[in-house]
Amino acid sequence: MKKILTVSASNSANSINRTILELASSKIEGHDVAMLDIRDYPMPFFSLDKEESEGHPETAKQVRALFAEYDAFIIASPEHNGSMPAEFKNLIDWVSRLGDLQDPMFGNKKPVLLLSASPGPNGGATNLQTLTQLMPWWGADIKGSYSLGSYYEHLVDGSLNAEKEEAITKSVTDFVNAL
Repeated sequence: MKKILTVSASNSANSINRTILELASSKIEGHDVAMLDIRDYPMPFFSLDKEESEGHPETAKQVRALFAEYDAFIIASPEHNGSMPAEFKNLIDWVSRLGDLQDPMFGNKKPVLLLSASPGPNGGATNLQTLTQLMPWWGADIKGSYSLGSYYEHLVDGSLNAEKEEAITKSVTDFVNAL
């Protein structure tokens, strides 16, 4: 049994990315799954001056400890103007300062599945492409990604239509089988 940490990289209380993450989590059986919501770990904006004068925030240390505890990750990140949300980038900046090249943020090649959803047709694909390129520097082994564009057009009675439900199920199943 693997320990999988799901990460909601949105600072919105009504995030469709958190909804997609919860749906993905519900597809996993036989593994220990927990969620990290970045809203629960506030941090000041990173700067070298702040790091020097105040040290590392306790919340960054807590996130770093959680990352070390888990075997794999599913990260759902919205796209803000073609990139990851500033709050998620800030978390990465702080947490990355607590390790070194021998102990990268996501451990040595821990598996990661990236998810994104948006009301627009792009589905956060630009951000997922960027994260796919950046995250190996942080120790991640990207096993796949899933982008859902035009989110609200795929809802039927508050749930995803069968086609999109099947697609996200396949992405999660492929990820879990790769563990």
